[in-house]
Amino acid sequence: MNEHERRLLKIARNGGIKAFEELTAPHQHIVYNYLLISCSNEFEACQLTQDVFVKVFEQLTSNAVDDDLFSCIYRIARDIQQQHVSTSKKIS
Repeated sequence: MNEHERRLLKIARNGGIKAFEELTAPHQHIVYNYLLISCSNEFEACQLTQDVFVKVFEQLTSNAVDDDLFSCIYRIARDIQQQHVSTSKKIS
């Protein structure tokens, strides 16, 4: 993480939405594609992606995330993907 990202992270931890968006924007498309492969539905993938970044923001502002924000994003994406797969198997 470079110095600019560290400054953005500090601002985002204090609720700075613009800083959070700038930090996470490069990862949103990757997370969306990962979830789309899993659910094969664009709307669901979009909703799940939103869930990922809401949860990341919540954890970030509660100081549950250290300086490794990017690992946190992908860990949460994996957790949400696994929950979705588990839930869809129960429904079908």
